[in-house]
Amino acid sequence: MTERTWKPGELVVERHVFRGNVHFAAPMWLVADDGERVATYLPVGTTFQTMADEDGKPTREFHRATRRVFQPWRDHHALHLTRAGDNYNVTLFWTEDWTFRCWYVNFQEPLRGYAHGFETMDQTLDLVIFPDLQGHFWKDEDEFQWGIEAGWYTPAQEEALRAIGAGVLEDAKRGAWPFADGWEHWRPDAGLGLPVFPEGWDRLE
Repeated sequence: MTERTWKPGELVVERHVFRGNVHFAAPMWLVADDGERVATYLPVGTTFQTMADEDGKPTREFHRATRRVFQPWRDHHALHLTRAGDNYNVTLFWTEDWTFRCWYVNFQEPLRGYAHGFETMDQTLDLVIFPDLQGHFWKDEDEFQWGIEAGWYTPAQEEALRAIGAGVLEDAKRGAWPFADGWEHWRPDAGLGLPVFPEGWDRLE
């Protein structure tokens, strides 16, 4: 996945880069990294960067975004689980009081390393799997259509992502990684603070 592995407790940045521009970035705590599977934690309250329109207002209309703004990460603790070569990660979401909400399949480019952590690019379409693994729904389908209309995506890409999603649903049914590994019971080390952006995190290489 990367030229180096990170140690638990180290600060890393995950950033999403498209056509030479950073569209999203967040500092996170490294939970696990064996060179093939990476786990990173984004706590509630962490300051991250997200897409914004010309007025500096955060927007989901990524194809119209012109800048980035700092925002606090609200409502949910997020644990990102990513496997080398996969076009998705599985993110676990908990409320602030650690009620488990869902398994969230975020389609993205395969993770690659850079000096301050990991780089990828979100592919908009998402798949939400219920905590008990007995139900699911697709998310942000309308936004993916915006992307097709704007020339970011193609219908063939959507078909490919849905096929990947079907495979993840089969993994969930048969208890394959990461659905039977007990991650829903994970908690961060006591006293762990909020991660912050390190100097130079946004330098493109």
